[in-house]
Amino acid sequence: MMATDNTAVLSKFNGLCAEHGLLDRRDGMEESDRADGITDATTLLRFLKANRMDVSAALKQFREATKFHCTKNVTQLYDLINVDDFEDTRKLYPHWTGRRDSRGLPIFMIDVAHLDQEAISHWRETTEISSHDSCADINNTRPDMAQRACVLHDYITRFVFPLCSAMHDRPQSPEPVSRSVYLIDASSLGFKQAWDLRDFAREITWILSTCYPETIDRIHVCNAPTYFSQMWNILKKFVDPVTAEKIVVLKSVDVYPVLNQSIHHDDIPTQFGGGFDFSNGMLPNLCPAIQYTLNWSDPSSTTLPPGPIKWKENGDDRIAIATGTVDGVQRAIKVASLVGCDEKCPEALFS
Repeated sequence: MMATDNTAVLSKFNGLCAEHGLLDRRDGMEESDRADGITDATTLLRFLKANRMDVSAALKQFREATKFHCTKNVTQLYDLINVDDFEDTRKLYPHWTGRRDSRGLPIFMIDVAHLDQEAISHWRETTEISSHDSCADINNTRPDMAQRACVLHDYITRFVFPLCSAMHDRPQSPEPVSRSVYLIDASSLGFKQAWDLRDFAREITWILSTCYPETIDRIHVCNAPTYFSQMWNILKKFVDPVTAEKIVVLKSVDVYPVLNQSIHHDDIPTQFGGGFDFSNGMLPNLCPAIQYTLNWSDPSSTTLPPGPIKWKENGDDRIAIATGTVDGVQRAIKVASLVGCDEKCPEALFS
């Protein structure tokens, strides 16, 4: 299908979504909140691509994702989640390092050594919390793990992707960033841990494939043990097939040469032979280009705070606001701004 035909399909899909009320402003969104990662054209395009540009199939999936998102009060929770809960959840899933590959795609990482029996037990306990139907009493109600996972992945689509899209040092700068690269340190993975991770893998791949399709470009399983193929036979039954196709398994000797083909040495974690000091659960360590592009509210600090961050409109500028609650008090802290942002064209993905 030609690019012009795909653009027409996107237009048709957008119209149908609007007719079905799927593009209405979500409960909890303020007037100045940007719709990036929720109902913008780039998000709709991801759902179309996940369904091979089949409008009916994409509409069905987007409706399901919207219903799940709304039932779980994710948009409201994004502003109200306890920052400690958010950071606790960050440790369980691949999280942004603050670095990008040569294409400008954000790099996410997790060390499976931290997904030990204690962490999985905590995850199971959190999945059993009865999710609340209202965020009115959010400070006295703990969100379940599905809600936390959605807030964490909304952080990717609502904050990280738009920030990376605003960078002009990318080879395809008119094209919005909508995918990420995952690095998984599997050096400690054993058979028992692989078995213990099966339910965790099943839930997160369902959330990703249903609510956040086409957000992963490649998953590099690094330092894979020699017996990984046998463990993969256990895990792949619980992983979405589309996600499984994006996995590249790398032995220790191959990790650095393969990663260095698309990632600069300074952005490759030291565990893989690079120069980037990564620790599991860390806050993003922004690359110099992003640090210099952002206009920081506090010029003495060029680091992102913990917890969720969202973009707000301010004329032609965008303002990054730290949300969530600390000690029961809701935050609305201006972190930084992007001045005179050009809108990226999702249709550029078709060219």
